[in-house]
Amino acid sequence: MSIRKMNSADIPAVLRIQGELAFQDWNERQYEQEIKAPYTYAVVYENEGAIEGYAVFHLLGADSELLSIAVSETAQRKGIGTQLLHAGLSQLDLDKSDCCFLEVRENNIKARNFYEKHGFNLFGIRKKYYADGENAALYRTEGAQIG
Repeated sequence: MSIRKMNSADIPAVLRIQGELAFQDWNERQYEQEIKAPYTYAVVYENEGAIEGYAVFHLLGADSELLSIAVSETAQRKGIGTQLLHAGLSQLDLDKSDCCFLEVRENNIKARNFYEKHGFNLFGIRKKYYADGENAALYRTEGAQIG
Protein backbone atom coordinates (compact mmCIF):
# COMPACT_ATOMS: atom_id res chain seq x y z
CA MET A 1 0.00 0.00 0.00
CA SER A 2 1.47 3.29 -1.04
CA ILE A 3 0.75 6.74 -2.36
CA ARG A 4 2.85 7.73 -5.32
CA LYS A 5 2.78 10.21 -8.17
CA MET A 6 0.36 9.38 -10.96
CA ASN A 7 1.85 8.36 -14.31
CA SER A 8 0.41 7.65 -17.76
CA ALA A 9 0.11 3.92 -17.06
CA ASP A 10 -2.28 4.71 -14.17
CA ILE A 11 -4.81 6.60 -16.30
CA PRO A 12 -6.96 3.57 -17.33
CA ALA A 13 -7.45 2.67 -13.65
CA VAL A 14 -8.17 6.31 -12.77
CA LEU A 15 -10.77 6.46 -15.56
CA ARG A 16 -12.32 3.23 -14.27
CA ILE A 17 -12.71 4.71 -10.78
CA GLN A 18 -14.05 7.95 -12.23
CA GLY A 19 -16.62 5.99 -14.29
CA GLU A 20 -17.58 3.80 -11.34
CA LEU A 21 -18.44 6.86 -9.28
CA ALA A 22 -19.97 8.82 -12.21
CA PHE A 23 -19.07 12.23 -10.81
CA GLN A 24 -16.67 13.64 -13.38
CA ASP A 25 -16.01 13.29 -17.08
CA TRP A 26 -12.32 13.91 -17.64
CA ASN A 27 -10.81 11.95 -20.50
CA GLU A 28 -7.41 10.34 -20.99
CA ARG A 29 -5.99 13.41 -22.72
CA GLN A 30 -7.00 15.68 -19.83
CA TYR A 31 -5.29 13.43 -17.29
CA GLU A 32 -2.17 13.29 -19.50
CA GLN A 33 -2.08 17.09 -19.58
CA GLU A 34 -2.57 17.31 -15.82
CA ILE A 35 0.24 14.93 -14.91
CA LYS A 36 2.64 16.82 -17.19
CA ALA A 37 1.75 20.30 -15.90
CA PRO A 38 4.42 21.72 -13.57
CA TYR A 39 1.82 23.01 -11.09
CA THR A 40 -0.11 19.72 -10.82
CA TYR A 41 0.35 17.28 -7.98
CA ALA A 42 -1.44 14.07 -8.99
CA VAL A 43 -1.17 10.94 -6.87
CA VAL A 44 -2.61 7.44 -6.75
CA TYR A 45 -3.14 5.01 -3.91
CA GLU A 46 -1.84 1.60 -4.94
CA ASN A 47 -2.54 -1.63 -3.07
CA GLU A 48 -0.91 -4.85 -4.30
CA GLY A 49 -0.60 -3.46 -7.82
CA ALA A 50 -4.19 -2.17 -8.00
CA ILE A 51 -5.05 1.53 -8.08
CA GLU A 52 -7.75 2.12 -5.47
CA GLY A 53 -7.87 5.91 -5.44
CA TYR A 54 -6.41 9.12 -6.79
CA ALA A 55 -6.23 12.86 -6.19
CA VAL A 56 -5.34 15.80 -8.41
CA PHE A 57 -4.26 19.14 -6.98
CA HIS A 58 -3.11 22.38 -8.55
CA LEU A 59 -0.36 23.83 -6.37
CA LEU A 60 -0.55 27.53 -7.11
CA GLY A 61 1.37 29.17 -4.27
CA ALA A 62 -0.91 30.65 -1.64
CA ASP A 63 -4.08 29.60 -3.51
CA SER A 64 -4.08 25.91 -4.37
CA GLU A 65 -7.00 23.81 -5.52
CA LEU A 66 -8.17 20.24 -5.11
CA LEU A 67 -9.55 19.36 -8.55
CA SER A 68 -10.47 15.74 -8.02
CA ILE A 69 -10.27 13.02 -5.41
CA ALA A 70 -11.88 9.59 -5.58
CA VAL A 71 -11.64 6.16 -4.03
CA SER A 72 -13.06 3.03 -5.64
CA GLU A 73 -16.34 1.95 -4.05
CA THR A 74 -14.79 -1.35 -2.92
CA ALA A 75 -11.97 0.49 -1.11
CA GLN A 76 -13.99 3.22 0.59
CA ARG A 77 -14.21 3.69 4.37
CA LYS A 78 -10.59 2.55 4.88
CA GLY A 79 -8.94 5.96 5.25
CA ILE A 80 -7.62 6.06 1.68
CA GLY A 81 -9.37 9.35 0.86
CA THR A 82 -7.88 10.91 3.99
CA GLN A 83 -4.40 9.73 3.02
CA LEU A 84 -4.78 11.11 -0.51
CA LEU A 85 -6.09 14.43 0.78
CA HIS A 86 -3.25 14.77 3.27
CA ALA A 87 -0.69 13.85 0.61
CA GLY A 88 -1.77 16.86 -1.43
CA LEU A 89 -2.22 19.23 1.49
CA SER A 90 1.26 18.31 2.72
CA GLN A 91 2.64 19.97 -0.42
CA LEU A 92 1.29 23.36 0.65
CA ASP A 93 3.26 25.99 2.49
CA LEU A 94 1.49 25.82 5.79
CA ASP A 95 1.68 29.42 6.88
CA LYS A 96 -1.62 31.06 7.76
CA SER A 97 -2.07 32.72 4.37
CA ASP A 98 -2.02 29.52 2.30
CA CYS A 99 -5.39 28.11 1.24
CA CYS A 100 -6.68 25.12 -0.64
CA PHE A 101 -9.97 25.55 -2.49
CA LEU A 102 -12.41 23.04 -3.93
CA GLU A 103 -15.90 22.85 -5.33
CA VAL A 104 -18.34 19.99 -4.92
CA ARG A 105 -21.91 19.34 -5.98
CA GLU A 106 -24.20 20.91 -3.42
CA ASN A 107 -26.18 17.69 -2.98
CA ASN A 108 -23.08 15.49 -2.47
CA ILE A 109 -23.48 15.30 1.30
CA LYS A 110 -21.02 12.41 1.69
CA ALA A 111 -18.21 14.43 0.07
CA ARG A 112 -19.16 17.63 1.87
CA ASN A 113 -19.03 15.84 5.24
CA PHE A 114 -15.61 14.42 4.31
CA TYR A 115 -14.22 17.88 3.46
CA GLU A 116 -15.70 19.50 6.57
CA LYS A 117 -14.24 16.71 8.73
CA HIS A 118 -10.83 17.63 7.31
CA GLY A 119 -10.97 21.35 8.02
CA PHE A 120 -12.61 22.74 4.88
CA ASN A 121 -15.16 25.49 5.43
CA LEU A 122 -18.06 26.41 3.15
CA PHE A 123 -17.67 29.97 1.88
CA GLY A 124 -20.10 30.21 -1.02
CA ILE A 125 -22.45 28.65 -3.54
CA ARG A 126 -22.19 28.93 -7.34
CA LYS A 127 -25.70 28.74 -8.73
CA LYS A 128 -26.28 26.34 -11.63
CA TYR A 129 -22.55 25.68 -11.93
CA TYR A 130 -22.74 22.17 -13.34
CA ALA A 131 -24.05 21.30 -16.83
CA ASP A 132 -27.14 19.70 -15.33
CA GLY A 133 -27.99 22.91 -13.45
CA GLU A 134 -26.87 21.78 -10.01
CA ASN A 135 -25.18 24.26 -7.69
CA ALA A 136 -21.56 23.98 -6.57
CA ALA A 137 -20.64 24.36 -2.91
CA LEU A 138 -17.33 26.22 -2.54
CA TYR A 139 -14.92 25.24 0.22
CA ARG A 140 -11.51 26.32 1.44
CA THR A 141 -9.11 25.45 4.18
CA GLU A 142 -6.18 27.48 5.42
CA GLY A 143 -2.79 26.25 6.57
CA ALA A 144 -3.64 26.75 10.22
CA GLN A 145 -6.78 24.58 9.84
CA ILE A 146 -5.36 21.71 7.82
CA GLY A 147 -5.56 18.45 9.65
